[in-house]
Amino acid sequence: MPNEGFVGRAREKFLRHRARYTTKEIANLVSIHAENDDDDDDNQHQNQRVLHQSLRPFLAELDHTRSFARDNRDRLPRGNLAIYFGKFIILCVSQNFKPPIKQIDLWISAALALSSLALYIRTMPPTVLEGDSGEYQFMAAILGVPHSTGYPLYILLAKLFTLLPIGAVALRVTFFSALCAALTTPIIYAIGVRLVQRRVPAMLAALMLALAPTLWSAAIDAEVYALHLLLGALAIFFALRWHHDNHARDFYALALVYGLGLTNHRVIVFLTPALLLVIWLNRARLTRAMFARGALLAIVPLLLYAYIPIRADQLIATQDAENWKLYPREDAIVKGTVSAYYRHTPDGVFNLITGFDNRNKLGFKSPLDEANRIELATNLLAQQFGILGIALALIGAVASLRRDRGSFAILATTIAGVGFIAIYLRGESTVYYFSLAYLALALWLAFGADVLMRGARRVPIKHFDRATSLALCALPVFALVTNFPRFDKSNYFTARDFAQTVFADHLAPNAVVIAPWEISQPLRYFQFVENQRPDLLVVNISPVWDKQFGLLHTNAHALGRPFYLVEFNPELKTAPGPRSVQAVPLPLRDEPRPRYALNDARIIGDVQVVGYDLEPDPPIPGQRARVLVYYKTLARMYPMYAAQLSIRDLLERPALDLHAFPASFYYPTYRWRAGEFYRDAYAFVLPADAPNGIYHLDLFWYEYDLGTGVTDFDRENKLALGEMRVGDFNTARIAQPAHARVGDAITFLGWRGDTTIARGQSLDLDLFWRGDRVMREAYTVFVHLTDASGQVLADADSPPAQGLYPTTRWLSGEIVRDRHSLKIPGDLAPGEYQIAIGMYLPATGARLPVDPGGDYIALTKIVVK
Repeated sequence: MPNEGFVGRAREKFLRHRARYTTKEIANLVSIHAENDDDDDDNQHQNQRVLHQSLRPFLAELDHTRSFARDNRDRLPRGNLAIYFGKFIILCVSQNFKPPIKQIDLWISAALALSSLALYIRTMPPTVLEGDSGEYQFMAAILGVPHSTGYPLYILLAKLFTLLPIGAVALRVTFFSALCAALTTPIIYAIGVRLVQRRVPAMLAALMLALAPTLWSAAIDAEVYALHLLLGALAIFFALRWHHDNHARDFYALALVYGLGLTNHRVIVFLTPALLLVIWLNRARLTRAMFARGALLAIVPLLLYAYIPIRADQLIATQDAENWKLYPREDAIVKGTVSAYYRHTPDGVFNLITGFDNRNKLGFKSPLDEANRIELATNLLAQQFGILGIALALIGAVASLRRDRGSFAILATTIAGVGFIAIYLRGESTVYYFSLAYLALALWLAFGADVLMRGARRVPIKHFDRATSLALCALPVFALVTNFPRFDKSNYFTARDFAQTVFADHLAPNAVVIAPWEISQPLRYFQFVENQRPDLLVVNISPVWDKQFGLLHTNAHALGRPFYLVEFNPELKTAPGPRSVQAVPLPLRDEPRPRYALNDARIIGDVQVVGYDLEPDPPIPGQRARVLVYYKTLARMYPMYAAQLSIRDLLERPALDLHAFPASFYYPTYRWRAGEFYRDAYAFVLPADAPNGIYHLDLFWYEYDLGTGVTDFDRENKLALGEMRVGDFNTARIAQPAHARVGDAITFLGWRGDTTIARGQSLDLDLFWRGDRVMREAYTVFVHLTDASGQVLADADSPPAQGLYPTTRWLSGEIVRDRHSLKIPGDLAPGEYQIAIGMYLPATGARLPVDPGGDYIALTKIVVK
């Protein structure tokens, strides 16, 4: 028997509110919805359009109520169950019933957040980063004032994360970004479930955005963009929930989150059109009191900007008095704890917090620039979701329009507003400016996935719907596999290494160091956070700005402070090949004492080459090294010169040609003063398979036309600079130690190599010799493959180091690693063979005697397969 008590209570509550809805209306509307649940999107849209505003949010609960009815059929009277479902929903509406959050949604949200966080932690860099990221990492630690717009919310929250007892301070600030990005994914899922009313498409949207380059790169970067996306996602979530549910608390939460967003990144301003649209669509619900309270909640967070002048005043007061002698106080803050763009005036504070000091970045330079930025936006979009993801988003946009025009309009306005400023504003962070637009597209992607899944259920093929779902689930898997190598920064130490290279570049005490933005911020991080070289004054200005650079250089020279310019080679990070950094002294404070000094060597008449140093000495193939060349200016010179260092092996084969400008392009030779010393640095990496030995160094100077930017290679000035010994002679790497006396001046110490080799392949053997005295004879090393009878089957005879390091150049007591490659004949029968080595004089062919006896060393037996 049906449960009459249950039915009676439902009827009683329904009749109490029937003045608002008639039974016929409820029966017709809900029955139509139930009957057409599996119809196409057009019918669903037409059905939903006629529902009352307060009924719409609860129609999603119809499916859950059906399940309830199926489980309680014995408690309900027979008849049209859809009518009773409608009655139940109306009861919910009439009593402001809020359906409970499903536990499965909580588990899915937690799984999305934790899995995203684990991925971001796995791929985030462990130490300091370059540029803006490096600035935020030390500004958060010291509670400084970064560049516009000051980002007070980010700095204060990131400061809390610097107190965590995990890793370096730089890593803790990056972890804050990872956490913000991870918390964004369950919000996207929640919005997707609300709009699409299905979990799998919502999960797909959350995963696709979590694995997209925008959110992933923001998560592993110590930047404001992950927090910006989190606040923007929350604003959209509360806006849509208020739009659907009409709860005042969502409107207030929206206002507060929007106000907080304004204190983090100003791009959130361009979410305003979408939020105004939400207000317009719900203007009948919005009272003056609600609007006033919401406005107050949006304005109160802006008080965080008071932090900037208060904190800046404190930090400016700690500036060293000597620094103001270098540059006037009213023009710039040079220490680095306060942005150099800050001016301690009302106008200066206003320009910083509004970003007006960057308004020159707005607009298009030309129609070509406009076309290029639109092309960039298209390419960035393709990188986020791929062609298939974009196609799903387009399908989903149409489905969203048909199902709920209000929600569609909100998402479309978000894309338009944010997309406009991302294209219109010039900046390297364009991909981050698009982030909220990508969020809206991800939600449309969920709609598109839902359309495919519903359509797949209608295809009369067994398990076709499951196959479609699996195919959609493959999209985030593909994104993960594709993007992981690109965004795995777990071994990224470039900024740290560059900063440490500068610190190690013989910087004099109390020096002024001019550095580009990319490297100045990591330098300041180590100064302010790890207290490394606090005596240095690191200044971020470009030598292109001749006024500031020239004034600092002149004042530093007058005050007797060492002056350095940090330079990259090549200067552009996008240039091909390895990149090096050096601190160029302008000029050297003291007369250099190079290890390889030259006696009155002139590259031109007015410039003497004092000598050179090697770092390390000797250079190792495959590892970074430098040649430091020292000059003394004898008189002022003109014109400007460019330089080239040529590295050739002992057989005159070219190894490397290194091009540069003496000292620095930004301090050309015509500015050099008589009696001053300058240093030129040439960074290089010899190929890993480059043979050890002696290499020649030749220095060239060419006239350079600064107006045309052309080097006149016909006007050549050449100086044979000297030689450098290349190779690793570390005896600890001898795998098979031995001891045999060869002749009266050489000792064989051991060898390294394989003992099994296939026919037709080459066997590489490293032989280690020690020169016991200086030799006048150039000996040749023989390496023979012999059979049991002693017949030579293959040989690899050559002077040591393939002729690049003859025995006549060996130093007394020096250990030499000598590599030989023995080619195994392809027709050699498999079996065991002997390797025999020794030395002979090539002029006569006479072998050197080997102690304890004979004229060769039976090195080892090898197995040929």
